[in-house]
Amino acid sequence: MAILTPAQQEQFSDDGFIILDGFYSDEEMSDFSSEVKQIIHAYLHKAAVDTDGAVAPEAYTDENILDDGLLALEEVDHEYVAAVYDTIAYCTAFLRLAGKKETQALVNQLLDNQPNTPLYGFTNRCRIDPPRDDRRTYGWHQEVFYTIPKSRFLQTWAPLIRDTTYENGTIEVCVGSHQAGISKQDWTEKEGCATQIIVDEEVVNQYEQKVVEMTVGQILVFTGKTVHRSGSNTSDQVRYSLVGMYHDIQWNDFLAPKPDFTFRRIQARQYYQSVASAWQEGAIAGE
Repeated sequence: MAILTPAQQEQFSDDGFIILDGFYSDEEMSDFSSEVKQIIHAYLHKAAVDTDGAVAPEAYTDENILDDGLLALEEVDHEYVAAVYDTIAYCTAFLRLAGKKETQALVNQLLDNQPNTPLYGFTNRCRIDPPRDDRRTYGWHQEVFYTIPKSRFLQTWAPLIRDTTYENGTIEVCVGSHQAGISKQDWTEKEGCATQIIVDEEVVNQYEQKVVEMTVGQILVFTGKTVHRSGSNTSDQVRYSLVGMYHDIQWNDFLAPKPDFTFRRIQARQYYQSVASAWQEGAIAGE
């Protein structure tokens, strides 16, 4: 299944990225938006229980839940927003987007693989960027140090729910920067912020810096060595965007990382012990 024309493949080779129109259908986008609203609403109910009704889930509707509802959760405890983020990553509508057969064919074509070659999706997520909050906004970087070391992969980026613009912090790329390989960069860790592995400014200034404004349904594909960043969200709305990495499992240096899931509330052994106590007391345990 060839997704790109020879001219598009050449453009990708020259620029280090390409944008495709109409990649995601209206139905796929609508299904995803619906599930995100339901997820936020579910956590508003959990927050209401945990705070003795301090949060009023019924105050949030389809019209305001994506912004006001999410920000209400942030006001109560950022952990609720973190849970929304992690829930979306494994919700059915998002998995259908991340596992889209056309994405597999597209990435494999650019990697010069057979269309059905298995790909390993790593940290495929829906980014959630609230207005005027840059704690998890990355400066100019390449993805090579944020993913499986020495792997061969391509990245995807796409607007979700609403278009991405300069105002709400859409992605920016340095055109052709992938051709120089891994650029000089500095590793910086700051408490309360995302780890920053930032490409030197003198390197960035060598390239055309393109602000990539996109509409819902489009997809951006770029190389792991393409220098890029997200802008600052200076709008009044939350920006939702798809980020993904697809690794070539046939590459000699690829070895799948070990998943490391931890539970946010009661741990498995604690749960077992609570049920076992009920058994010992002759009570009916479990729900």
